[in-house]
Amino acid sequence: MKTALLVVSFGTTHLDTMKKTIAATENALSAAFPDNPVYRAFTSGVVRKRLKAKFGMQVDSMDEAMARIRTAGYDRVVVQPTLLIPGAEYDKLCTAMEASANGMQITIGKPLLCSEEDMDAMILLLQKAYPIEDDTILLLMGHGTEHSANDIYIRLADKMKHTSMRLCTVEGNPSFADVMEELSALPQKKILLAPMLFVAGDHAKNDMAGEEPDSLCSMLEAKGYAVSCAIQGLGELADIRNMYAQKAREALV
Repeated sequence: MKTALLVVSFGTTHLDTMKKTIAATENALSAAFPDNPVYRAFTSGVVRKRLKAKFGMQVDSMDEAMARIRTAGYDRVVVQPTLLIPGAEYDKLCTAMEASANGMQITIGKPLLCSEEDMDAMILLLQKAYPIEDDTILLLMGHGTEHSANDIYIRLADKMKHTSMRLCTVEGNPSFADVMEELSALPQKKILLAPMLFVAGDHAKNDMAGEEPDSLCSMLEAKGYAVSCAIQGLGELADIRNMYAQKAREALV
């Protein structure tokens, strides 16, 4: 059975972070599975249109990528999403893949954070990626969602309370307000902000580190904190890419 890998990302119009995160993860999967070609798909139609209009860059949708794989003669596809949690985007991906199977065998890898072990691994690798002094809190900003999978962010935040890390989300819980209240009870007055996002795009550059008064950085500075920002998507970390490779390996079995 001829097997191809399809790496599915939401996508980004920020070419700098695309290269460092999405392309880097695709390359890591290519290295991990040298006998299986790796294909790319972006789920966001808006992102694909903007990339085409602004940069002349053509990126396949999932349907287009599946058609390309089928034409190349592959009869099995392992789909590895670069999602962090099994939320609404993952649900839509699973539904779309089922609809486009058309006789092909499709196996879908899990997102980055699904189990307690995944969350524990995330904490350890973040501690490794962002070493901080005792007077500093590492504050991670995730996306968040109204989907029930947002519970993963809440559970991860609870685990982080035993460390010098804290977590908030843009569109879910814990919220900015939640973490601001929590930080006020801690002695540290220095904050290192980092995105807990696969790519460091608009959310990282604007919602987290932007100069507008409602950015997380600005709100913290207004409260008297000394804030520094690390504009680095999770996909830039080799340990994260290895986690995705392991997810694909488990799906490939």
